[in-house]
Amino acid sequence: MQDTAEIEGGGEADHLTVDEVRAVMCGLDRADFDKIERIAKWFAPRCRMQPEDLSQEAFKRMLQGTRRLPRGADVLPIIAGVIKSIASQEVEAIRAGFRDVRSVPGGSSGRDLPDPAPSPERMLASARDDGEVLAAISGLIEDDEQLQLLVEGICDGMLGRELEELLGVDTKRLAAIRKRLSRRLQSAFPKGLER
Repeated sequence: MQDTAEIEGGGEADHLTVDEVRAVMCGLDRADFDKIERIAKWFAPRCRMQPEDLSQEAFKRMLQGTRRLPRGADVLPIIAGVIKSIASQEVEAIRAGFRDVRSVPGGSSGRDLPDPAPSPERMLASARDDGEVLAAISGLIEDDEQLQLLVEGICDGMLGRELEELLGVDTKRLAAIRKRLSRRLQSAFPKGLER
């Protein structure tokens, strides 16, 4: 295999070759692998995969070249993005009925798994440009300042820690607020948002 990716005109491409990705991965230290493990453990219950399978699939895609690593980029956020993408694909496959029902990783009862109905983020994102629907949502949450902040954050593309900081809550409390929003949206739009 080649040592560097080249583009027409003799310059280097803007992403690493498979060999360069392999070298970067071999250079990761224990702290890096611990961070990757924490990321995989966070996404695993949501997509009903084992954390090891998630991280292994991310590494596999990067080593096969199906997911590229931009030259000069920090590898950990890229790996986290690949893990998140794999988990999202699995969740979509589960919701679409393309996956068999499997036991929950870790042997829990599954009560903490997310509702398979569309997430508040998905419902809001699909209606981002629809003023009438957003007006209806605004009316549903006008009595709840936390839900208003959550919706504003979601519409601004915030996720996870950014939303926690916006609302001034921890991860557990953010999950409860998101669930409250989801219940209101599901009650008002039982068949989803219609355009």
